[in-house]
Formats: sequence, C-alpha cells, structure tokens
Amino acid sequence: MTGRPEFSPVPPDAPKEDRIGTAVLAMSAAAAAGVVWFSLLMVMVTRLRPDVAPQTIEQVDPNALYVNLAAYGTMVGVCFIGVCAWLLLAPIPSRYRRGALSLVTVLAGWCAAMGVTYVAHTVAETTGLVVAAVVFAAAAALLRRQAVQSANA
Repeated sequence: MTGRPEFSPVPPDAPKEDRIGTAVLAMSAAAAAGVVWFSLLMVMVTRLRPDVAPQTIEQVDPNALYVNLAAYGTMVGVCFIGVCAWLLLAPIPSRYRRGALSLVTVLAGWCAAMGVTYVAHTVAETTGLVVAAVVFAAAAALLRRQAVQSANA
C-alpha cells in the first residue's frame, strides 16, 4: 500500500437506492398535470376571445381579458408544472437533482401541453380541449399514485 486511496468511479455521496422509476413516473405525472392546466386555460381563453380574430398585431387589444389570461396563465402554468414535479420528486434527496429534473419536466410538460392543446383545439375545438383535460387528469392521477407507490417500495 502506498497510502493513496483506491480509485472509485462512484463518489461517496452517491445515492444508495435506484430512483429512476420514481423520477420518470413523477415527471410524467407533472407533465400530464401541465396538459390539464393548459387545456383548461385554452378553454377559458377561447370562451373570452371575440368571434372575429384580429388579422394584424395592431388589432390585438393588449388590455383584453383573454390576452392577459393567456399571457399570465402561461407563466402560472409553467410554474405549476415545476412545482408539481418538485413535490412529486420529494423521494430524491438531492435538491440539485430534484431541481434539474423539475426544469426538464417544465420544458417537456410545456411542449407536450402546447402540442396536445393545439391538436385538440384544431380537431374538436372546445370539446377536444375538455376531453384532453379529462384524459390527462386521469393519467396524471394514475401516474402520481404509481410514483408514490414506487417511492415507498
């Protein structure tokens, strides 16, 4: 022995349990909850929007309720996805890892929500948005339950 410690590729503070399944389930549940948020937000925005859509940017009234609801609702929805992910990722002890996974979930959830709400509104308008909200609410509840069970296993 030369007095030097042996090389180890695993740092001493590495997690002892495998939480990958829990993380994937929690992130999926938060992303699905984001789809619910944005579906319901778009239902409200389409109900408040005037029948004649503005043709140019100058015709958009920045003080209109539907414009502000869409703008602020989007920011609140992004925060909602992040908070959901943070709370569901509680079994992961590292705040750094939880934060990083929450940010990834925000991006994925926002992209998924925008895609789903666009397709649902294009295909079936308000009915499609409501159906998407119900389906993804059920999916979020199921995934949340599985994430909690996975963390306790």
